[in-house]
Order: sequence, then C-alpha cells, then structure tokens
Amino acid sequence: MNDGSLFADSSSFYLYGGGISVAYPAVGAPTALPPDGVWQYDLGSGQWSMADLSGIPVNRSILGMSAQSSSSPVAYYLGGVKEPASDPYFWTLPGATPYMDQGLLLFEEGSLTFQNYSTPGLNEHGTVGAGFMALIESIESHGVLVAFGGISNVPGKPMNVTDEYDVSVQWNLSSVSVYDIGGQAWYQQNTTGDIPRWRYSGCSVVVSAPDQSSHSIYVFGGWGNTFGGSDGGVYVLSIPSFRWIRVNQESDERSRHQCSLIGNNTMLVVGGITPNFNYPQPTWDASGCDTTSMFAQGLGMFSLNNHSWSTNYDPVAAAAPYQIHANISAVIGGTATGGASAITPEGGFSQKALGVLLTGNQNVKTMGISGSPTSNGTTTPKHNKALSVGSIAGIIGSCVFGLILGLVLGLVFFVRRRQKSEHHEAAEMNGQIVRFELSDGKDKVFELGATVVSEKPLPPTPDEKGVTELEGHQWVQEVVGNASPPGYESATSSTGQRIF
Repeated sequence: MNDGSLFADSSSFYLYGGGISVAYPAVGAPTALPPDGVWQYDLGSGQWSMADLSGIPVNRSILGMSAQSSSSPVAYYLGGVKEPASDPYFWTLPGATPYMDQGLLLFEEGSLTFQNYSTPGLNEHGTVGAGFMALIESIESHGVLVAFGGISNVPGKPMNVTDEYDVSVQWNLSSVSVYDIGGQAWYQQNTTGDIPRWRYSGCSVVVSAPDQSSHSIYVFGGWGNTFGGSDGGVYVLSIPSFRWIRVNQESDERSRHQCSLIGNNTMLVVGGITPNFNYPQPTWDASGCDTTSMFAQGLGMFSLNNHSWSTNYDPVAAAAPYQIHANISAVIGGTATGGASAITPEGGFSQKALGVLLTGNQNVKTMGISGSPTSNGTTTPKHNKALSVGSIAGIIGSCVFGLILGLVLGLVFFVRRRQKSEHHEAAEMNGQIVRFELSDGKDKVFELGATVVSEKPLPPTPDEKGVTELEGHQWVQEVVGNASPPGYESATSSTGQRIF
C-alpha cells in the first residue's frame, strides 16, 4: 500500500491506510485491493499479521495527516479522502469518485481500537487532506494538535483530478487550526511573518524551547501545483506567537517525502520526489527520486541547532540539547534556551480560550472577535477551502521503497526513545461515527497521492440509513455508535494516508 501511516509502540509497528496505484499497472502495481484492516509488525518475532481489532471494522482512507505520541501508545489521524484505490468497498462501485471525509481518529495501540472525534470546527468544511499536522505534548495535560496547509472541501462532494489547482480549495498557510486534545475544542488563528506559499504533501517536525516558552514547527518542502510555486526552503511556525520564519533557503525542492525527529535536534527527511516543471516526477522511472547530492541515498538530515543540511548522521551531535537558533530568537526574542518575549500573535489571539491554553496567562491579548465553542466542543474557524484530490496519481512506483524506509527508520528511533519513557494510559473518548458513501459517482477513477485518513463502520442496518441531498448529488449517510469524552466515537475505525 502506498502512502500508509506507520505508528508504533514499544513492541510493534502498525500500518494504517494507504492505497494501490491504478494509474500505471505496467510498472507492476497491484490490480486488486487487499482486505481492510491494520497490519501489525511484531518487533520480537519479526512477523507481519493482521491486527486483531475489535468492534467496527477498519476502512482505509488516503491523504490524511498523522502524529504519534512519544509518551504513550496513542496516535492521531486527521481528515483524509475516501478513494477507490484504498477502500475495497468503494473499489467495487462503478464510476465512484474520491471525496473528503471528516474526523479525527485516535488509535489506542494497546487495545487496538479507534475513536473518532468530530471536526466541524477544524475549518469551513471540517475536512483536510495532504496538509501538515504537529503534536505538541507539553501543552496542558494531553497536548495540542496544530494543523495547516493541504486541501479542504465539502465532505462527500465528488472531486476531480484537477481540483487541487482550484485556489478555493487550498488551505492557505496564513491561518492554522489548533485542537485542544483534553478539552476537545478546535480554534483557528491567523499567522504573520514570512508566510510560505500554499503547499501540500510536505513534512514537518516539532521541537520545544528548553523552558517551554515557545515551540517551533519546522516545515520542509511540499508541492505548490507548479515548479515555480514550490520551493525548497525550511520554515518555522513559532507557537504561541504564530509567526512564520524562513530559516534556510538552500534546500532542494522536495515533495511526497517523510520527516522524523531523531535525537534531540535533527530532522531526518526520507524519500520523496523532486518536482519538475508543472508535474512531479517520476512518471515511469526513478529520475525524480535521488537526483541531488542532498538526497543521494534518498535521505537528508537537517540540523535544527545550526540550520544546515548534511548527508551524514552524527549521533553525538544529534544527542545534544535542542537550542533555539538566532534566526528564530531574532523574531520572537529570548536566547538559545528560551525566554521568548513574543508570546502573542500580532493582533492578538482569535479567542481568549486559545491564548490561555497556549500561554497559561488569563490576561492574553485577543483580536476582539467573538466566538464560543459549539455543542461538540469546537469553535468555527474561517479560512480558505483546502484543495482537492487526485492529480499526481502514478508517481508512486520507484519512490515507494524510500518512503517506507523513511517511515521505518523514523519509527525505529521513536521506539528506542519511547522505551525509555513512561507509558501513560490513553484517555477514553466518545462521540459518533459518520460516514458518507457516494451512491451515484460518475467521474473517472484516479489514484490520489497524499496522506489521508478516514473511518468506516460496519455495513449499515436498514434503520441506520438515510438519503440526503448534497449539492445535487445523492449520498447515503450512516451514523453509528457513541463514544466517551466530548465529541469522540468509541469504535474500531479506519484510516489511511497519502495524497498526490
């Protein structure tokens, strides 16, 4: 499966979601989907098997964003796209087209269960795919998720292969969404500074100042629809000031790669392709994979301490404490160890609750915009639609090995670090699982190439089904089950990953 998400605990890897290539069967791509489920790799026996999930069966999605806790056996998967190349049921529907799905999935690795939290407050449509997501665990008791970039569209609306070129579905990086995991509330905040051009299918890692006064989300690469619209710069989104800072301009363009934090201060970049002209390569060969000295072996390392690239890993240097580079402190104030003076966004926080959450200060400056959490614990944000699915379909073949290698390498580092830390029991959540199934799609099927996740419950019973009209199309809507904490659904759900 291409573009799946790989999670880990101290004993196993878990492969979740993804899809097969339907664009270029000549390169040896599978022509049939494997059964739905989560694959588990046991580190002790060295064997793969289907995870023994209970409750509602898992359905694969593609194009979602994922994050793994470093302190507890819990992972998160946000948004995604339902697409025939990932979902066996969808695969059987003639003429079915991709559509975006709502939801934030929490995967409890110990019990092998999924919970699904609602996401109407994420953005205008409550959907996102092929964007960026960072987990900052040191904020509050459960941490926060920060999501931005990628695409967003009406849930259940059919998508065409050229939709990602429509500015109306692109989530501009001038705004981000923050999810309070403990409080189950979404907030949206405007950003300022050297805001990157819109992009999708890049990668990010997050590190915090030693004194926790700021948190730096490092963003590298991504595809901007055209070669001219992409860049190889490394950017930092500093939290809680929400200011973008470009910290490196010497990088090569890269898309569809993976990033992992290794040691305390090194960003490992694995796999991916080099965008060329107005489409990504390779199409039939590996010419777009390892084309530069920076990624000669499909691996690149970026030091977060000195903001430079290397092709060699120095474990001694990587073990040194993270220090805030002068490029960042020049904007947010403070020193290499912290003490940031800019802890409020320019113009203020969108809501007081967000400012209090991120700073602990009850007297934070706000923008004066009213807003309160909705009944499901979310606040309605305003931002551009995210992009659609589809175009870069057959670019998987020769770069898949590098991507899988990157996921495994990153998780090996993660597991070793995790084994040294204390495991915490994951918080129970609850809510409802909602699935939309296209009943009359007519567009041509294309493979998506991004990271996505989505949930799918058991086949509906007659009393669970209801037909709803959505923008001239008929959709079958299912609502299944309840969950625990506010807005989550306790059920074994699914997800997948990948975008263009």
